[in-house]
Amino acid sequence: MANTTSKINMLEALIEEAASGKKVDLVGKPARKVVRFEREGRQVDTVILSMEYSGAVDGKPFAFKKDYSFADDEAQYALDCLLIANNRLQMDYDRLKDAGIAIEHDLFTFQNSFIGLNGDASVKSPAMRLQNFIHFAQTGIPISVDVQLKRPSIIVKQEDGERKGFGLVAAFTFSTGWEKTTIEKLYGTGSYDDPKKYLEELKKVANKRLERDCERLRRAGIKMDQIAF
Repeated sequence: MANTTSKINMLEALIEEAASGKKVDLVGKPARKVVRFEREGRQVDTVILSMEYSGAVDGKPFAFKKDYSFADDEAQYALDCLLIANNRLQMDYDRLKDAGIAIEHDLFTFQNSFIGLNGDASVKSPAMRLQNFIHFAQTGIPISVDVQLKRPSIIVKQEDGERKGFGLVAAFTFSTGWEKTTIEKLYGTGSYDDPKKYLEELKKVANKRLERDCERLRRAGIKMDQIAF
């Protein structure tokens, strides 16, 4: 989705505008798309859950999209993806509320996010996210993390065919001393057909979101190097 107002391309920018006294109108629309990701040398169909944000700042329109989660197109992974996406979305809603920005409280649902999956989704396996390890660290559990940045190839499926592109993914591997857990987080997707200026802005926004997550981990006492796509 192209930005109508280039200055507004992420929620943090809206929060800053609200803090400066400007009037922010915001609506969010859940969206899903299926792409083919390259993972460990194989192609897998992947569902990406996103919110399409639009509105106006002092009457000037803007529009941008934020990806919240992705998962292999299988029932179990889909449920984990849904829980993670809604946890992250709820955190953003809370940030907006604290900034005085009103938005309808819509979450992703299984029915409108994952259609026609084979098998049953079990609730026995919890969906782990960065916040879990932040909580663990705050309770005194020694945690270390290794981060690998990836640019997996993707194929975006569209009605008129397919487009080749890439994802910006960070794989956080947390170690508690007795076991390791890897959490992958998607920070953006782009197409090789996109204009150079758009791709540069995409990477800039992805790096801002990545740094925000790294800072959250640092504040919890988890050592993090400076990293960027």
